Amino acid sequence: MPRHKYCRPRGLLQGIITLIIGLAAVGCSYRPAYVKGESTDLPNRWKVEKIEPGHLSADQRDTLERRGPPAYVRFFREVDSRKPVYAWIYTDEGEAVDLVWFVDGTHVEELAIDSDPSAFTSTTRRRTRIALLVGTGIVVVPAIVLFAND
Repeated sequence: MPRHKYCRPRGLLQGIITLIIGLAAVGCSYRPAYVKGESTDLPNRWKVEKIEPGHLSADQRDTLERRGPPAYVRFFREVDSRKPVYAWIYTDEGEAVDLVWFVDGTHVEELAIDSDPSAFTSTTRRRTRIALLVGTGIVVVPAIVLFAND
C-alpha cells in the first residue's frame, strides 16, 4: 500500500527544519514586549514609538508615569549573573543623556553591564567552541580515514 505524500520521512524532516529555523528567527530579538518601535543603527537599541503599560513591572510603570516614555530602549547583560538589563534612555534638547536601568523589571542605580547580548559568559562560550571543534575532529578524522582506505 503506497504511503500518503505527507507521511514520507523527507517531508517530515523538511517540516522539522522549517520549524527550527522559524523558531530561531523569532527568538533572536531582544526587544522587550512593551516597546513598539524601530531598531536603530546601534545593535539592540530601539527608538520608542509607543510603550504598552500592561507589560511593564511596577518600577517601570512608576518611571513611565513620572518621566514619560524614553527616547530609546537598549538591551545589555549584567556581567556577573548575565541577567537581561534594559536601559531607558532619556534625551533632552542638548547633549545630556539620562539612563534608567532595569534588571528583571526592577529599577537599579548601579550595575556592571556587558554589551554582549549572549546569555553565556565568555568562558562558557570558549569552552563550547573548543568542545565543538574537538567533537568535529573526532567525527571527521575517522570518516576521512575510512573513505581514504576504500
